[in-house]
Amino acid sequence: MAETQAVDIGSKLKAIRGEKRISLRTLAKLSGLSVNTLSLIERNITSPTVNTLFNISRALAVKINYFFDEERIEDTIFTKGDQRKQVGTKDKGIRLESLGSGLIQQDLEAHVITASKDAKSGTKGMSHLGDELVFCLLGQFQFEVKKEKYILKKGDSLLFKGSLQQQWENIGDGDSIFLIVRGKQK
Repeated sequence: MAETQAVDIGSKLKAIRGEKRISLRTLAKLSGLSVNTLSLIERNITSPTVNTLFNISRALAVKINYFFDEERIEDTIFTKGDQRKQVGTKDKGIRLESLGSGLIQQDLEAHVITASKDAKSGTKGMSHLGDELVFCLLGQFQFEVKKEKYILKKGDSLLFKGSLQQQWENIGDGDSIFLIVRGKQK
């Protein structure tokens, strides 16, 4: 089982905002989040939900991995199953694990999401740049993409444009697990 590592999302958020010269107010407009929420995250007083982190990364034009990766740039990345990095999230019943990052000019990000019974991505849909592939590894999920619902069971996949409004929910009888791969928009 992967260990949860303490991630200083706040410092990374503040650093990337400074680097890009974006104020909290501007980031709030771009991400759809309040200035107060962003300030609390930046000061590490609260942990963002997965959706919130995706909204922030989209607004800043960085991959979500930026917030929890160590600084390393390589041409090959090997990650043992029991050493995957987990993103700390306040979403109840959701664990997000990175399958690898740090490649030179990396064009995709891949995660395994484990969701307990009835866990969901949130009440608001989300969107992002690039394409997205979802593959159900265990259990059963309902994905809603552009207001159309898809039921994914073990072995099923769904490929769609990330710019479409999307959300998901674990509708299985217990924990469900899916692989999500997001490609960078070219």
